[in-house]
Amino acid sequence: MSQYVDRETGEIIDVIESGHFHNGTDEARKVIVEVAPGQRVKPFRPKKFEKMHEFTMVFHASNREMVRNKRLSDDEKSLLFSILIFLDYDQYVKDEQSFYFNVNRVAELMGWSRQRAARVLDGLTARDKRLLGVTKIGREKYYMLNPHFIYRGDTSVLATAVRLFEQAAIDNEGDGDIT
Repeated sequence: MSQYVDRETGEIIDVIESGHFHNGTDEARKVIVEVAPGQRVKPFRPKKFEKMHEFTMVFHASNREMVRNKRLSDDEKSLLFSILIFLDYDQYVKDEQSFYFNVNRVAELMGWSRQRAARVLDGLTARDKRLLGVTKIGREKYYMLNPHFIYRGDTSVLATAVRLFEQAAIDNEGDGDIT
């Protein structure tokens, strides 16, 4: 602690060096803070997260188990990471034009053959992994991410997303092969 003399009033001011204040410039700044006796100077706290920011939640415990048990192939990891940017708030994987991803779109995105894309998607929808759910519309299958592992959106509707995913998993059982 040091002292500073106010040039206008001649008042002696105690100066406390602290790393708790945020300075938005590249230059060092001295700041005078009026503190009442017994009052504490609180450290800088950044603004709270604003809801307008987009985010995707990855549930640590669920994913840790998958990684530790080595249940994902390199292709499956690569596809999951690649489709994160296409995850919509309804948990379906869509591209920028709101077209749903199917086997052909995945093959195109990843630079794989249709058979390789189908094999990877089949692995991610398998009962032992269930990272992807499937909705069948006509002959096409569209994919949604399991919200227990990766979720995009407001947590107030997470339970609804889980129910929709579970229904897609039930609907997909017994459908057989993706190709």
